[in-house]
Amino acid sequence: MIKKILLITLVALIALIGGLGGGYFLGVRFGGDQSVTGVSKDMERPGPIVDFGDFVINLADKDPKLVNFELALEASSVKGETVLTDGGWRSHIRNEVLLTVKDHIADDFRSAEGIMELSDNLKRRINAVLPSVDGKVVVRRVLFRKFVTQ
Repeated sequence: MIKKILLITLVALIALIGGLGGGYFLGVRFGGDQSVTGVSKDMERPGPIVDFGDFVINLADKDPKLVNFELALEASSVKGETVLTDGGWRSHIRNEVLLTVKDHIADDFRSAEGIMELSDNLKRRINAVLPSVDGKVVVRRVLFRKFVTQ
């Protein structure tokens, strides 16, 4: 009887040690790239932010609808920031924003997914117009400080 209890205890102890060792291995292998704060080491620091102010744009709905948002662009570098602040490029960027948003209807912006899709489209179109800087695109992210459809 004592041999059975010792055998069961030994098997349970081996299973416990194996589980702890496996958990440690998985944690180091798959979760080891995070710092103490929980932010991945691969995440880049935010680049310079350039404000582009308010936009009020008529949408393509049958009924008159407007979208009102405040736009900011995150530059990929300090050199990219100089491109974004240049007056000539600012006019091209504002034009791309107007042309891109004007083709949408209000229902496109009812969800966060729709706004994220707009953000991706704007980023792609703006980077297509701007010259690259050091082999990189100028705009890293399109940010909305406010977004209202009316």
